[in-house]
Amino acid sequence: MLKKIMFSFLCLLILYSTAVVAYRLFEPSATYHIGDEDTYLDYNSLKEYVKSGGDSSVHYLFFYSSEDNDSAYIKNTVITTVENDTSLQFTKIIETVDITSLVRNMQTNKLSEDWQLSSYPAFAAVTVKNGEIIVNNKLENTSDHQITAEDFEAWLTLNGLYQGTSTSSPQ
Repeated sequence: MLKKIMFSFLCLLILYSTAVVAYRLFEPSATYHIGDEDTYLDYNSLKEYVKSGGDSSVHYLFFYSSEDNDSAYIKNTVITTVENDTSLQFTKIIETVDITSLVRNMQTNKLSEDWQLSSYPAFAAVTVKNGEIIVNNKLENTSDHQITAEDFEAWLTLNGLYQGTSTSSPQ
């Protein structure tokens, strides 16, 4: 009788060990991917991206440099304030364009040539008509006037993205 109990115990031990080894071999990985909220468009491929939307497509762009204090202020303070006030999710409405490489290489004049922007950070509403990109309106941060939450709300209202009551008008 003792032999049968020992044999049964040994079989259960082997079965348990095999199950543990098999589980460890095929164990699910513990890596998680958390969605990247800060998805940026590359400036070098921006024109092609905008045109790929086809005629009558509208894009709302935020030209942002990670090395610029004004850009960080607008992204972290102005946009956040307006998001809280309006309950809009700007990551779904406004596309952020990374211009950090332009700033590093002192090529910010391309913004004027390509997008009619004289300064940054800036917001621009652009459409595509007959394969050409048209800048409908823009809101720029200048040394004379920093973009405020009221300016941004007025720009959103101008573009039909928000139906609020704002008394300011964008520049």
